[in-house]
Amino acid sequence: MNLSQRDRVNVAAIERYVGEALRELCHPWTVSLARAALFIVVLLSLLLCIALLGLVWSVNETGVSKFHGKAPSWDFTNLWMGARLALSGLIAVLFDVEAYRAAIDRDVVKFLAVSEWSYPPPMLLVGAPFAYLPLNVAHVLWTIVTLALFMGVFRAAGGSVALCALMVMSPAAMFNMGFGQNGALTAALLIGGLVASDRRALLGGALIGLLIIKPHAALLAPVCFLAARNYTAFFAAALSVCLIVLVSIAAFGMEAWVGFFKITSPLMVSYLEEAYLSLYQQSGVSVFLFARSLGADLPTAYAVQAVIAIAAIAVTWLMWRRPTHEPLLRAAATGVLTLLVTPYGYTYELFCLPLAGLLLAMRTQWRSVPAMLVLMLSWAWPSICSIVTVNFLPITPFVVALVAWACWRALQENEDRENEDRERDKTKA
Repeated sequence: MNLSQRDRVNVAAIERYVGEALRELCHPWTVSLARAALFIVVLLSLLLCIALLGLVWSVNETGVSKFHGKAPSWDFTNLWMGARLALSGLIAVLFDVEAYRAAIDRDVVKFLAVSEWSYPPPMLLVGAPFAYLPLNVAHVLWTIVTLALFMGVFRAAGGSVALCALMVMSPAAMFNMGFGQNGALTAALLIGGLVASDRRALLGGALIGLLIIKPHAALLAPVCFLAARNYTAFFAAALSVCLIVLVSIAAFGMEAWVGFFKITSPLMVSYLEEAYLSLYQQSGVSVFLFARSLGADLPTAYAVQAVIAIAAIAVTWLMWRRPTHEPLLRAAATGVLTLLVTPYGYTYELFCLPLAGLLLAMRTQWRSVPAMLVLMLSWAWPSICSIVTVNFLPITPFVVALVAWACWRALQENEDRENEDRERDKTKA
């Protein structure tokens, strides 16, 4: 469609106005103000995290948290207990909720009947090395190992030491440490796999295949590989998945997979589909949950989730159809977009959110006010999203969409700049 002369003038005027507004935001005084505000946000969110974790880890004489009535390392306890039972030949107990809770009550602490095995069988392979250590020792070691793995992968992917240090201090990382969750591990596999796939397709695909331990974290990886025509990485990921499945069957028997599909998976879906607002939903971050909070029935909520997921898949395809000079930012953006695809998303999976915000701010050398505003939001949100969900609405998808848009815009600007350089070189030639 051709624009009229008046339309061209109007578009030019709008672009000029937006450009002037953005330049105004980049004046020295606004940049200094944004940096001061960023420092305050970082400090306050860290203090909030420390306070919340202090409450959670304040226990009574039986080892139960005074704050929520469960063991402080609630999440890690599931991994530790599941692997312990599996290695003892009691795999059937994982799929008997009452027997599983009784085992935790016996070996750990009274959980007040709110725990169940929730992972695919390959996660038992991950938990096995920690299973015979005392729980608290295993929790500390798990935290050290997974964070070290994330930092190692991140450094290998081109991330700076300063960025690694900031990520370790982020609320997303601190909550993962406090509860013994696996956000650092899954983020390391996703970011490492996507970045490595550009130059070492076999390694990249193999790392993505390891995410069979948490399949919904890798939902967009096949889209990335197909859009980039990286069929080697695609098939390497598929082969990696097959090998891990075979190893898990050899280690724990077919019974583990039968139990997962017959018991664990339907149970997790039932928690997801409970009437709003259940215990598990208080930490939910998905579009599905937002739709449910507005009163949508299950078919409508799934339909809304599907529409947003298709949009996220389309954006991912566009991001990966051409090479980029910022593979780390593109990988982080993919991790953020994944949160818009799956209905099964929780606060501990927000690891890529502050990572994307940090990359956006650092690429502008902390001189872009919009980038620092995005960082403030993405940094602080993991520390307050559950509070917002319980007291208002689960609006995390809007925060995720904003960060994803900022990443998309940054990558597009970079691509446009490269295209202009190529055109300039052609003109000179």
